Amino acid sequence: MKIKLFIMAFLFCYTMMYSQSKFNIGFGLNEQFVKKDMGVNTEGFLSYNINTDISLVLSAANAKMKNDELDVKYNLSKYALQVNYDFAKSETSKFESVFGFSYLNFDKKLELDDNNGLGLDLGIQTMFGLDERLNYGLRIVSTYSSISPGAILNAGILFKYNL
Repeated sequence: MKIKLFIMAFLFCYTMMYSQSKFNIGFGLNEQFVKKDMGVNTEGFLSYNINTDISLVLSAANAKMKNDELDVKYNLSKYALQVNYDFAKSETSKFESVFGFSYLNFDKKLELDDNNGLGLDLGIQTMFGLDERLNYGLRIVSTYSSISPGAILNAGILFKYNL
């Protein structure tokens, strides 16, 4: 599965290098919740603007989660391919919907039937400072997956640099 993700990422990056649209790189710092567990999630992403309203995003995130009931700390990794659609835009800000697919990897410390699986991402984000190269914003994404012990909610800030 990791080889398939690597090949998809390589083809995605190769296609973006030879296209004529803009690239963006970014970083996000989020609070993540899985049922009653919570933790800090860091995320890095590379995006490609297909046109002025649609962007394709390839991201990798890692969360350090803590379960108070079981007194267990565990990692949750997420690799995602998402599409952002801008449906409300002004000169300096925009409001976007987020839709995508993700690959989740729970730590072995959690005794799950399957620690790896696919998920569906749905969310919204708002970006400010569009007249500058460095944009910032807020993002809320919910991931639905059959392997997860509960709902996955991710909320936080993100920074995006236009290349």
